[in-house]
Amino acid sequence: MNVDNITAPGGFTSGVSDEAYHADPIPGGSLSSTFARLLTDNVPAKAYELRRNRKPTKSMNLGKAAHAHALGAGPLLIVWQHDGRTKDGKAERAEYADMLATEAAVAVSEAERDQIIGMATALRESSIVAKILDESEAEVSGFWQEDGVWCRARYDLLGERAAWDYKTCTDASRRGFSKAMANYGYHQQAEFYRRGLQALGHPAARTPLRFICQEVTAPYLVQIHTPDDLSIEVAKELNDRAIRIYAESMSTGLWAGFDGMHAEPTPLPGYYFFDRDDVLSESWRVPSEEITV
Repeated sequence: MNVDNITAPGGFTSGVSDEAYHADPIPGGSLSSTFARLLTDNVPAKAYELRRNRKPTKSMNLGKAAHAHALGAGPLLIVWQHDGRTKDGKAERAEYADMLATEAAVAVSEAERDQIIGMATALRESSIVAKILDESEAEVSGFWQEDGVWCRARYDLLGERAAWDYKTCTDASRRGFSKAMANYGYHQQAEFYRRGLQALGHPAARTPLRFICQEVTAPYLVQIHTPDDLSIEVAKELNDRAIRIYAESMSTGLWAGFDGMHAEPTPLPGYYFFDRDDVLSESWRVPSEEITV
């Protein structure tokens, strides 16, 4: 399928640049997993502006650079040769400013380049991950429709039997991934990407999306994780709601803000009370038992 000629029911295409994908090649617009997660965590008006004014952070740049080197696909990788405070450095950055702004390229320092090379080497030291990399196609874009809404996904690695997403992180352990799911909505991404595979009839839809997580500090540990069934059940409801909100907003052209002004009582988050149990009245305290031996 040619990305310049996408028609229903959609399909998969390779060779779409990061620049073209993030610019959204669907006439009239499409919903990505990233935007669906923004619509989950924010009112539509704020989600719309966050997407429109999206600016890659330093950690995002490092992740994109690691993608480009490890997967052999993605944006152009630029290694700065001069300090940005110098005349040559300012000229160098001005030369690539447009490419960086459109995400056609990602720039790193020489130290970050060495870090990325170390990560790619460590990634392939795992025979399991090396096999996945060798047997999967990198950066495959999928486009499909749900209830008249165009959706899109960018599969880091797509094989015949499974799809994989590569994540850089500070903690690749099970506990670290659990926190990352809560903070970044990876369970939503997993469910969204799988529904794309299902809609387009890809055999990899039979297997849950899996995440190859790699730490960004030496020894660049690698672990593979999959959201559990309850996480996916929650994600499905959140994605269904995001699609409905997106469809209504696109239809009306209105991205709603807060639903009126409210002065209703707002509670503290549950975790707060674990550290403040000593100041709660007896009626609010969690009962405890005295241990005897």
